[in-house]
Amino acid sequence: MKTETKLMLGVYDCIFKAIMLDPNNRDYLKEMIHYITEIPLFELENIEIKNTEHIINNKKDKKMKSDIIVDIKNKTINIEMNKDYYEGLFSKNDAYLEKLLVNLYNESEDYIERKRIIQINFDNFNYFKQNKEIYKFVYKDEESNIELPENPIKYHIDLDYIYKKCYNKPVVNLSKFERYCLLLKAETKEFANTISGDDRIMKKVTEKLSELNQDEKMIGLYDAEKEAEKIRRTQIKSARNDGIQEGINQNNLKIAKKMLDEGIDINVIERV
Repeated sequence: MKTETKLMLGVYDCIFKAIMLDPNNRDYLKEMIHYITEIPLFELENIEIKNTEHIINNKKDKKMKSDIIVDIKNKTINIEMNKDYYEGLFSKNDAYLEKLLVNLYNESEDYIERKRIIQINFDNFNYFKQNKEIYKFVYKDEESNIELPENPIKYHIDLDYIYKKCYNKPVVNLSKFERYCLLLKAETKEFANTISGDDRIMKKVTEKLSELNQDEKMIGLYDAEKEAEKIRRTQIKSARNDGIQEGINQNNLKIAKKMLDEGIDINVIERV
């Protein structure tokens, strides 16, 4: 039996950024943005990769670094990979968005010429439960649905839904966007090759994934990210268990007090 070649998953930050920021995969980045935002490809021709470390405006500011920030003509696009959902994740993404807004306001000479902010979130989990591939969020009036002009736009891509929906389908029945997303979830080189087919852009991404799989530095970053994830999950589980035990202790205390109020012998209460 032929052994399949394992790949490091593109939903991990280090692999995601290595793929998206590779100059050889610039067409993949541009087409992803195009399919999600419907920005014409000709507008994405002169895309510019920006520094992802946000400016610290005062001593109370936290040091923050986005995954990817790109500039095109009159737009700044922030791209984030959300591998796992946790409480506060969307607030963190909002903080990146707010940082970009503040910095652009500070850089602009007036409020007319400032760039429009767009954030794209690749979610490796099914949070919204609506069986959609792409969610678009804007500020709008609740009753009339009128959108505020020039307001920030947030997109969420449900990678988990796309993967479950498309995994067993023949490649010919998948859209190009679905195949692009599946590459980020490819666990083996064989699966990535099947998804890529003869597509030039996807074949380059598959080659990059294979190349990263041999890079010792990238393997170290990947392992470190997996270990950090394991530690975080352990801490969450431990905190949850501590909370459950504290709840049990508090409940037992209430029951004991009620038993005392009913005049039950304290020795009996201790045994219970």
